[in-house]
This record gives sequence, C-alpha cells and structure tokens, in this order.
Amino acid sequence: MGCRLGMKTGQWLLVCALFAWLSGCGHSTRSPVDRERMQLTQQGFVEFSALPNIKAWLKHAAIADERQASKVLQVYLEGDGAPWWGQRLPPLDPTPSTSVSLPLALGDTHDRVAYLGRPCQYLTTLARQSCPVEWWTSGRWSEPVIALTQQMLDRLLQASGARELVLTGHSGGGTLALLVAARREDVRCVLTLASPLDLHAWAKVQGVEAPQHSLNPADELVPRTRMQTRHLQGAKDRVVPPESVGRYRDRLEPGQVVTVPNLGHVQGWVNWWHGHGDEQVGLSAWFQQCLKPV
Repeated sequence: MGCRLGMKTGQWLLVCALFAWLSGCGHSTRSPVDRERMQLTQQGFVEFSALPNIKAWLKHAAIADERQASKVLQVYLEGDGAPWWGQRLPPLDPTPSTSVSLPLALGDTHDRVAYLGRPCQYLTTLARQSCPVEWWTSGRWSEPVIALTQQMLDRLLQASGARELVLTGHSGGGTLALLVAARREDVRCVLTLASPLDLHAWAKVQGVEAPQHSLNPADELVPRTRMQTRHLQGAKDRVVPPESVGRYRDRLEPGQVVTVPNLGHVQGWVNWWHGHGDEQVGLSAWFQQCLKPV
C-alpha cells in the first residue's frame, strides 16, 4: 500500500531514477515473484495479454467431458505491488517483488484459474510509458482502473469458457475486487485478504491523505446481487490494520470479517492458507457454500 506524493513530478522522477540505478547495480538475483512466474508456465498457466497496460495468466485445464468442468473462474488479484520509498515516493515500476496472490493461484487445484496483475504491473519499461502513474498511485482504484480490470475479466471469462467469477484479492487487490464486483452480476464470491475496505478509515489510521482520485468501497452502493463476501484481516498488520474495515462493516453480517491472529500484511498468509485449523475449515466451508449451484 502506498501513501501520498510529496514532491513535484519532475523531482520525483529524478529521485526515483537515481534510486533505481543505485539499487539495481550489482543485483541480478531473481525475486520470489520471478521464480513464481516461472512456475505459472510450468503448471499450465498461459500469459494473457489481450489488452494494453494489464496482464494476466490463465490456466484452463483440459477436461475429458466439458459438461463436468467448472463454470466458475477463480481469479486472484495482485496487491498494490512494489512498495513506496519512505512512504512518499512511489516506485517507477509497480511490479511486485513478493506476492500473496500469485502463490495462492499456483496452489489452486480448480480447472479454471487466473492470476491477474494490477494495471501497469509486469510491463516492459517501454510499455509502461503509456501507463499513467496515477494508476498505481492516487488513482489505483479509479474508474479507468476499474474499467480496464472489468475488460480483462470479460476476456478471461470468454477464453476460459466460464460463466461466473470468484474474486480473491490481497491488499489493494481486494479493494479493487469489491469495486469491480459492485458493477457486475456474474461474481459469485469475493474474498479479501488484508485489504482496506474503507479508504478514509485506512488513511486516518496511517495518518495520511486518502487517495484523492480513487473510489472508496465504503461509499459505494450495496450491490443487489447474490454475491457473498468474506474479509480476512491480519491482527498484526501495520500496513492495513484491522481498523481499516471502517464504515464498510456497517453493511456486513456478523462473521463476515475475521481477524486472523499472528498475521501481518504479507507475512504468514500463504502458509496460513494451506493450514488446517478451525479458521481454514470455516473458510473452506464458506467457499463450498458460495459455490453451490443456485
């Protein structure tokens, strides 16, 4: 999660370029995300670049009898990506070096699964020049970002042959999932992990300004659909503290927000996901209920 811009654009670009040059010297090791992206290919995911400025990876397993195949596409939305420097300077490249959503997508055994990067992530330097900086800073939950994500989801549905979506998003990816789902009628379930559900509440806790060009899920109309939601927060998360649920809690039933002990913002989520405790059993039961034919 980023905070705010505290410099003029020219100053920011100069400082970012110098920092990127210094931090890149002598480092050729692959990041965890680089290794996991290689695993995507190894596990049958195909890079999906149907639209400019946004990328996804899709796994559509071959099923002998397509009538037995799931008609639901499981989509994992990436978080905000590369961290800000000193909580004021956004990165030149928002591509993450570590991820929660990507390994969750890798571990999903459903026959139709997609990993969806956020706009401007995973682009080449040349391609990123046409991607507005606002899309990974103050406007990362803006109407243009929501619209582009909607278009990519439409393409993924068409390519996979699925009819409905299950959206799982970590951090800002969960925030975007809620904003997207509020505008669709084909979303069956939304699960957020360590996501700010009320941007004003999150900004107040962090002592920063709310992203001025973004939409706030807590201000959106309650969707009149059968969509089900569940929201998990890390008890030790200092980036998106549990208080970041804010006014969004007013529209939820008891049990829809779960605070998970001992988890931070990134740390521990993947291992917890594959655990077998009472919380994981409850989440699994919720997923099964959510996916029942209606």
